[in-house]
Amino acid sequence: MNHRGQTTIFIIIAVLIIVTGIAIFLARQTETSTGISNILSKLNVKTEASQVQSSILDCVELTAQDALTIVGIQGGYYNKPENFFDLGWTYIPYYYDQGTFAMPSSETIEKELAFYVDDSLHFCVEELDYDEFEISFKESKTSSRIEENEVSFKTNLEISFETAELSSDFSLAHPVKIESALSDILEVASYITDSHKEDKDMICISCVADLAAEKNLYVDMLDFGEETTTLVVISENYTSSEPYVFEFLNRYPEL
Repeated sequence: MNHRGQTTIFIIIAVLIIVTGIAIFLARQTETSTGISNILSKLNVKTEASQVQSSILDCVELTAQDALTIVGIQGGYYNKPENFFDLGWTYIPYYYDQGTFAMPSSETIEKELAFYVDDSLHFCVEELDYDEFEISFKESKTSSRIEENEVSFKTNLEISFETAELSSDFSLAHPVKIESALSDILEVASYITDSHKEDKDMICISCVADLAAEKNLYVDMLDFGEETTTLVVISENYTSSEPYVFEFLNRYPEL
């Protein structure tokens, strides 16, 4: 009976946490819609606040998704690191370079994801077009966190609404959660990189394969353009036309 009572208490607590989370989310959505509605009312325009809100939030969410994609292709970076191979249209960082270790920390990658959002969000916001008024991007401040099975973003956005006669500024805080295997991918990447501390020239391929399979990931190691350089590609092992991809380089001493 005691165990059954404890189980019931845990279930009640879990339900309360979920309900509270939903309530907070709905409250934030309502607050945002009300704030935009008040601004449009001040500007004497009739455009639906829900339409404007949806467009702005779509910009935040799409930019966060783009950040995850670009930073994955570039091995955890938006801003170029010290050691990388330049492909022209993009670059690939070296995680191991002839005895030098350069894999970024999870904290560094979180900052790079946030940098991308803050540097790119204005492209989407400034494309929003309305007949009665204009929206201009002022600034944003984003933080991101790599968690198990997801990457979360929180963006504080400052935008301005303007008509020919009036203008008004609006602050928006919007959280975004994207399902992602990035946390597991970084664990595999760290295992591959750290393996060179034991043997500077070799890694245990079967060990990597086992770890990747355990996490439902796929690892491919390809000869790169430079002699003695290997391109490591880690991707989600899901049935998808565009699985999430993360890549980096290892360069070994010439024989």
